[in-house]
Amino acid sequence: MTTMRLRDEVGLQVRHADHTRFGSGVTGLVDALVARTCAPLIALARREGPARLALRSAEFMPRIFAPSALGGLYAAPDVLREDCLYPDARRVTPAALIVRGLGPAGEGSLSLPLGSEAAELADVVGALERGCGRPARGLGARLWDALEGAGALTQEPGDDIALGDGVTAVGHATVAWQHAGARLVVDPFAVPPLPGDVQRPLPCRALRPDVVLITHSHPDHFDLHALLRFGADTPIVVPQVARESLLSVDMALRLRELGFRRVVALEWHESLQVGPFRVVALPFFGEQPTSGEFLHPEARNRGNTYLVEAGGRRIACIADAGADAAGDTVALARAAAQQHGALDLLFGGYRAWRLHPIELLGTSVARYLLQVPRAQWEVRQQLMHDADDLLATAIAWGARAVVPYANGGAPWFARLGLGPHGDDDPEFDPDLATVTQAAARVARPPTIHALRPGERMESFA
Repeated sequence: MTTMRLRDEVGLQVRHADHTRFGSGVTGLVDALVARTCAPLIALARREGPARLALRSAEFMPRIFAPSALGGLYAAPDVLREDCLYPDARRVTPAALIVRGLGPAGEGSLSLPLGSEAAELADVVGALERGCGRPARGLGARLWDALEGAGALTQEPGDDIALGDGVTAVGHATVAWQHAGARLVVDPFAVPPLPGDVQRPLPCRALRPDVVLITHSHPDHFDLHALLRFGADTPIVVPQVARESLLSVDMALRLRELGFRRVVALEWHESLQVGPFRVVALPFFGEQPTSGEFLHPEARNRGNTYLVEAGGRRIACIADAGADAAGDTVALARAAAQQHGALDLLFGGYRAWRLHPIELLGTSVARYLLQVPRAQWEVRQQLMHDADDLLATAIAWGARAVVPYANGGAPWFARLGLGPHGDDDPEFDPDLATVTQAAARVARPPTIHALRPGERMESFA
């Protein structure tokens, strides 16, 4: 029997059928609804820059929320319709596997219907990632035949890539910690290389985690492409989402319906032991519709930050954290230091994402605009930590060292619009230098490690 594996260059996406009234956060149809309604304003922002929208926000916002526009999504002023706020999760189901990166130029794609076989997908893709023969029947046989015909499978073993012991900054918000023969990976986000790329991201087969931690459901943190390649029996820890909402995907539900068998949903302050790693789920504040009060706070962007201990070392990954009406990550750090002890290493974002609510138009989270109270329509928000906040969090946690992350960091992320790529507003995508500048303003700052994608700190072995 011929054994073949999935090429590294192939990208995977699960397309869901969305039969909800207004669109679900799973599919992005609600963002598309906002974009269609506000298409002339988005076009204006592309022509003249998003700052132009902010200057005319007082004029445009009442029009955006008029009854003939987005106002129809509200049952009363500042009260979203129930079926808009909480799209029926049962009406959003896996429909197809989209395979991209096919052909010599990597521009080809194919779509394979899933239907009732969706629950086999994690098993099938995991086997293809490891290398296997053609399955005899079912989804595995259909996927094998389609991929082989499209040139997406190979008999080549691929480069033998080993991460090694220690903490590796894989890229963007992906962190791998290998200790005592076990490997923990946070927010795996796989970007398939393009043909001819000189620099290439680490492939999923190089990670092969013993446990995965997911901070929140935004697609650069909750990436089904990577998770499917890991296979159905990889333990995956996700935030507890009691009810899927406009802002929070029920990740446990979405993983189980694709056949993942070892999914654990952790509430804030719950912990678990996986091999040598003790994992504590802590609150995720920030990256909400506003930095203060917002409509329906019970339907927040639900997430976890994570404290991980192993071998006498302690690290934390806080992703896109910041502050909102529910709490402040700096205060969280202070409390965590008192309860669990000081950190050896903090991975934290520094993007800030300062904008007026109207500037959410055209972003990947346009739906956030629906949760902004009228009283904050003209108020500029800071949705995540900036560099000074990151340093304040590190000091509050007693961290010896900091790795700034979650803002791209390599050409393959810049291709996707993640991180600074030369011509953006530095207030929107600040350069890493802002962190070292912030450290210079602090007495006795922690050490700043500007790790490039793939670089490792062996001292945490």
